[in-house]
Amino acid sequence: MNFETLSFVTFCVGSLADALKMSAGQVYRMLRASGVLGDYLIPNYDVLHTFGKEYIVEDLILCLKEKGALS
Repeated sequence: MNFETLSFVTFCVGSLADALKMSAGQVYRMLRASGVLGDYLIPNYDVLHTFGKEYIVEDLILCLKEKGALS
């Protein structure tokens, strides 16, 4: 993973943690365990990083709900 992708993942984890009122560690573990991190967020960095924070957070919440990691 390059620096830009790592920075984006860090931004996403922090933003999602704020939205869900969870710690960044909890959010990272949830993204990783559900496969959203490795199967969606990182591979689609080129497209996702062009969207705004609100869209990304809503998109990740939807992905987590579809994976059953979030109710």
